[in-house]
Amino acid sequence: MNSWTRLRVILKQVPWLYRLNGFYRGWEQGRIIARDEAEYRKRAAEMGVEQDWTREELKRRLLERLSIRGIHPHPPEGRPLHFIYAAHEGDWDVVNIPPALAQFGRVTLFLLPRSVHEISPQEWPAFRTRMNADFGDFVRRVHEEQPVDFLLTYYSGHQVTPDTINRINAQGIVTATFHWDDRLLFHGEMLGGQWRGPAAVAGAYDLNLTQAPESLVKYRVEGALHMLWPLAANPKLCYPREVPFRYDVSFAGSAYGNRVSLVHYLRQHGVKVAAFGRGWPGGSVPPDKIQEIFCASRINLNFDDIGYTHYQCGKLRDFEVPMCGALMLCTHNEHLGDYFELEREIFTFRTPRECLEKIRYLLANPELCSQARLLSRERALKEHTWEARVRDLLQVIGFISNNDFPSL
Repeated sequence: MNSWTRLRVILKQVPWLYRLNGFYRGWEQGRIIARDEAEYRKRAAEMGVEQDWTREELKRRLLERLSIRGIHPHPPEGRPLHFIYAAHEGDWDVVNIPPALAQFGRVTLFLLPRSVHEISPQEWPAFRTRMNADFGDFVRRVHEEQPVDFLLTYYSGHQVTPDTINRINAQGIVTATFHWDDRLLFHGEMLGGQWRGPAAVAGAYDLNLTQAPESLVKYRVEGALHMLWPLAANPKLCYPREVPFRYDVSFAGSAYGNRVSLVHYLRQHGVKVAAFGRGWPGGSVPPDKIQEIFCASRINLNFDDIGYTHYQCGKLRDFEVPMCGALMLCTHNEHLGDYFELEREIFTFRTPRECLEKIRYLLANPELCSQARLLSRERALKEHTWEARVRDLLQVIGFISNNDFPSL
């Protein structure tokens, strides 16, 4: 157990001290988000790049960038598309995006083992240097054996260097990476002379994918190409389970910040909330049991909060819960309305009091909840699968046409 873990254990044993720590961390993280977003909006206005790009403008800019390297993306003749997907060996990495890529071609994986999370910050720069050498050699060997068309990574400055991505670019491979935490961690900490966040490598990749509309301006200011790429769910993993309701309200996720305070508030007001995950008394549950919990719950709480703040960003649960045919009640994220019909397919709340009132209302209206489960499941299947996200990405790049794979 490292020093930070020991400190967290001590803090949780003293409730008022834990709340004070959460308040301070929320203030600190919120200050970083507000400062960075204000600074980038100011710089964008000064540079004249404050306007979002249309889809056609993005495609034009991307094709111009690729044409400089002699790349003109199109469906290859006589062979399938070949992708390399590079990420961590995590619970969701391998079972979501690679199968979606496999719908469109061959997929080769480069995965960092789970053990890398045990490497200390002091040791990480040396490891990153070795990892980049291995990664570069791996891509080169694979590309020599069968030409690689597209590299998609879940890496930022913490894992890769611009030089590594530039060397891969030079081999005629289109490169893209996605970032989920770029509202708070666009730069991140400096480690080994390089920012840990996407700011360190955004300009090297051909395309940067973010699920936060607020972050798009950051990439434009840094001279990088960007695309809004929302999260999604895998219908082969997230589907309705034939189980009876066991919980009125549940939450599946780690215990920290606003999550803990809201669950305590609801329990104090008579709501039975079953909480699962790291930090809760019941502990974590196996990944393949999460969907069963969704389906066994009349209401599934979801938090789109960033860290300890009240700023919002998308989360996987936004799509996984509806894909399971389960009911979701989430902190109010204005962008959720872009993906679901609020208060009909999914429900949101802004304050603990509103959350309590929504729970009481929903529990008292089972027919409304039943309809919402059906509607949100239908919407998720139609619009929010990983296959749909990958298809959209490949169409923007030009690897497939808008008429390819119409059934996905």
